[in-house]
Amino acid sequence: MLIIGAVLVLAAVFCGYLAVVGMPETRGTRGRVAQYAVLERKPLLRRMNDGAVSTVEGVLSRRGWRPFTSDELELAGMRSSVAALVVLVLALGGGTFFGLVALQQPVLLSFVASLLVPVVAKVVVRAKVGRRRKRFAGQLGSLLQMMASSLRAGQSLPTAMDAASRDADSPMAEELTRVVNEYRIGRDLVDAMEQVADRMESDDFRWIAQAIEAQRETGGNLNEILDQVAETIRERHHIREQVMALSAEGRISAYVLMALPIGIGIYYSMVAADRMGVFIDSGIGKLIMLGCGVMYVLGGFWMRSIVRIEF
Repeated sequence: MLIIGAVLVLAAVFCGYLAVVGMPETRGTRGRVAQYAVLERKPLLRRMNDGAVSTVEGVLSRRGWRPFTSDELELAGMRSSVAALVVLVLALGGGTFFGLVALQQPVLLSFVASLLVPVVAKVVVRAKVGRRRKRFAGQLGSLLQMMASSLRAGQSLPTAMDAASRDADSPMAEELTRVVNEYRIGRDLVDAMEQVADRMESDDFRWIAQAIEAQRETGGNLNEILDQVAETIRERHHIREQVMALSAEGRISAYVLMALPIGIGIYYSMVAADRMGVFIDSGIGKLIMLGCGVMYVLGGFWMRSIVRIEF
């Protein structure tokens, strides 16, 4: 049974890999013409994956609801489509369920473990988005310095921003390139910057856009304005880092306390399944588990409200 469970888990991972790598390509003019030619021969698993992704895409389009958005995946640096990621999550969830059942684990425990797969996927995507936004916020000070230096050299604001986009690191380079390209096709520069501020959830970048807009209306030396904004942003970033360092112990304690019940439950369900079965099979055990779940959720929200500090 152990071998069967391992094979099922590996099969789920392989199907998930195909779901990410083997995304269906958009049909263009060549694709429409190719339907009258000899069809390309694809491996069976590749065709099954393409069919699954197409089916999921159709279902999501009809429902009008998506567990992940395209902006989330783009910010997370994931090149797969939403449908391909959903297929990957479903494959991993199914592999987890059947793998645990093959390992003779309780069906309820296997089902709960499979439900944790989409939760973990959502957490991973949000964590990647959060890291990207944090890197973006940390690059604002150097961005303003480069722009101010270019303006002092006599360049215009769009030219200075274009030069900064070529010298900056990711993700600042990609976002500035987006702003410059939108400006070149006729969009207002401040509006493009406001959209980037919304995407990255950066109040500091919004301040830069507002400072540029104010300079347009009232005049003044944009170099000095950007220098003042850069100084304010650096001070805010320094204070934010101090607060995060002081609250790090509380956050780590919250993570440990939230992970302990789940880890202990999984451990005892493997080494002492008969004892854990009491909480699943008996009525009083189910009530205890329900009460523990409610208190677990309430405790998680309470600790989150304590360690989360708004700036």
